[in-house]
Amino acid sequence: MFHTDFVSMYPWLANELEETHGGQPGVVNEDGTEPGPLSIPSHSGGGSIGTLTEWWAYDGSLGRAATHLRGSCSCGWRGETLYPVDWDEAHEEPPYAYDTSGPERDWKQHTEEVRSALVPLPADLVALLDQVNEQVARLSDGEPLLALRAGNILLNGTQLSLQNAAWTVERDGTSMSAVGAAIGCTPDQAARRLRSYR
Repeated sequence: MFHTDFVSMYPWLANELEETHGGQPGVVNEDGTEPGPLSIPSHSGGGSIGTLTEWWAYDGSLGRAATHLRGSCSCGWRGETLYPVDWDEAHEEPPYAYDTSGPERDWKQHTEEVRSALVPLPADLVALLDQVNEQVARLSDGEPLLALRAGNILLNGTQLSLQNAAWTVERDGTSMSAVGAAIGCTPDQAARRLRSYR
């Protein structure tokens, strides 16, 4: 079985969508079903010490081996195209070295579709946000105390703005589907996010 040291559960991230659209290779059984999480058996006699959902864990060491990979997203999306997995080849290298470019390409297409539905930001605001983020990122290496202060000011200011926006959305009766599409998440995630802003 693979060693897990170098593998993240969601190795594919999409910047602004990172919190709600983490991607990974998903596994599919021979009969077309998606297996559930695998239990990691305890070596001290009985029970389990946790679960795994990373693709490389479905090589047959902990049960039936999966036969295909596909794009998979933390939002629940699953790619339609199935890619056969060659476990002999996969075992020759660490998991991150195995070619999962097909599933990743499909996931990127999914995130582009999500991104295209986001509420568009004015170009001058995009430029300003990029500039502020770049400046704070530069400070974080050489002047970490300045970066902390600048970040604190940004957090406090945006928290008040987010709180006001959340109340306004609720007052206007905007649906959670519309909120989710605007910010790139599911309606349930949008509702949780708005509650966290208040």
